[in-house]
Amino acid sequence: MNSEVLQSLRAVSAHVGSLAELFAADVERDWLVLDACGIHADFSRQQVNQPLFEQLLSAAESVDIASRFKAMGSGAIVNATEQRAVGHLALRGSATDSAMSQLAQLQLQRANKLSNDIRGGVHRGSTGQPITDIVNIGIGGSDLGPVMAHAAMRRYLDGPRIHFVSNIDAAHLDDCLATLQPSTTLFVIASKTFTTLETLSNARRARLWLENAGIESAAHLVAVTAAPGEAVQWGVLEAQCLHFFDWVGGRFSLSSVIGFSVLCAMGEHDFGALLEGMREMDAHVLNAPLEQNLAVVHGLMWWLNSSVLQRTSIAVVPYSHDLRFLPSFLQQLMMESNGKSVHVDGSPVDAPTSPVVWGATGTDSQHAFFQMLHQGPQVVPVEFVGVVASTGSDDNAHLQLNANLFAQAQALAAGKFDAQGHKNFAGNRPSTVLMLNELSPRQFGALIAMYEHSCAVQGWLMGINSFDQWGVELGKVLAEDVAAELETGTLSAQKTMTHPLLEWYLRARKKLLPK
Repeated sequence: MNSEVLQSLRAVSAHVGSLAELFAADVERDWLVLDACGIHADFSRQQVNQPLFEQLLSAAESVDIASRFKAMGSGAIVNATEQRAVGHLALRGSATDSAMSQLAQLQLQRANKLSNDIRGGVHRGSTGQPITDIVNIGIGGSDLGPVMAHAAMRRYLDGPRIHFVSNIDAAHLDDCLATLQPSTTLFVIASKTFTTLETLSNARRARLWLENAGIESAAHLVAVTAAPGEAVQWGVLEAQCLHFFDWVGGRFSLSSVIGFSVLCAMGEHDFGALLEGMREMDAHVLNAPLEQNLAVVHGLMWWLNSSVLQRTSIAVVPYSHDLRFLPSFLQQLMMESNGKSVHVDGSPVDAPTSPVVWGATGTDSQHAFFQMLHQGPQVVPVEFVGVVASTGSDDNAHLQLNANLFAQAQALAAGKFDAQGHKNFAGNRPSTVLMLNELSPRQFGALIAMYEHSCAVQGWLMGINSFDQWGVELGKVLAEDVAAELETGTLSAQKTMTHPLLEWYLRARKKLLPK
């Protein structure tokens, strides 16, 4: 998006008026309320009037959002900096590229077969005992999506117990293994390249744990990877390698075989319903007019707050314990995708890109950071996510939960005047409310697909590539070099800005090691 468009939008937004004024002029503001795929989206408390909304839609039209979605589904090279297609639509059968769809469906069929064998006791451990526990070893997109989905789908779990290990800190794996039996535990090693430092380190320790217990590891290992050859060489049986592809980014991979652990916990039917919900949202996004397109309007509102109004963060607050990992998932999805400083052509951007995405569950967060949201000098837009149908055993408690959600949206928007400054709530704080009819696999899938598409919309509006992540790579490469130096206790002769720190660490470590 060029600077002239941004300046024009900023000029228009400066005259929108306060939320109180907007509601005084139009008490319903129902043109900012959308319903799609079981999601009720209320954007009415965003600082948008109809002229600004029309200009935002024009901005979306100017970058040809509809054609870009179609290109994604057709297998075109959408990820220009890596010269790759972007194929997460193919994972749930929404793509028009038949080759990509066939590859994805073949792997899903293999995953379903292996999952059914594990759940049904056909696939057993090396001692003949059924698998009772699965440990998913991954990081980033190989962890955050499955962790979130596993928690969100709590009421649909009827398979093996699932555990997640991501941190290279040995304490994470130690804590997990302390409760498990080697003979009944299966490890799912999820790594796109099968070279990820953290994942392979934990995988090696897991394999050693099996071997130290006298367990032949082969029956207890599954690989989920785009590099099956590497996995086989490492020690995973070829029949237990599930393949996904370089045209699937980790943060967009939940609907791929990366979701295998969740599939084992939920079963083929309910995981299939999750994919169906994603397909429904895909169809909505591909066909709905821009002004009625949930993902497009959502992306426009995030872009408005971040790039146009230059608000540096967005708080995501799910009023659902089962959705407690949604903020962490969105951190990666939005910040890894759109935290870029150059356009697709390599030229520098001239406006903020991704906001800092953060948050926690309501009502807990009301007693943590809502003080800042209500009375802090910086304006932080809030995204509330709730569920109409109760997900717990007490419907009255659920009613109170949602009452708090609606009250907070009202308080942020309207505020409350008090002549004593410390009791004054300025209000005029924007928020969005997303309400799911129920937290079912189908509607959860639709919600996640909506966020995936919103992320892409924001990237296209900013003229950046949402599908690469070069910024992740430098630290990983340097970590390997530093680890080699720390293991030998000898630092490179080349002085770096962390050289004194590394010298101190080696001295401190030497003092603590046993003589």
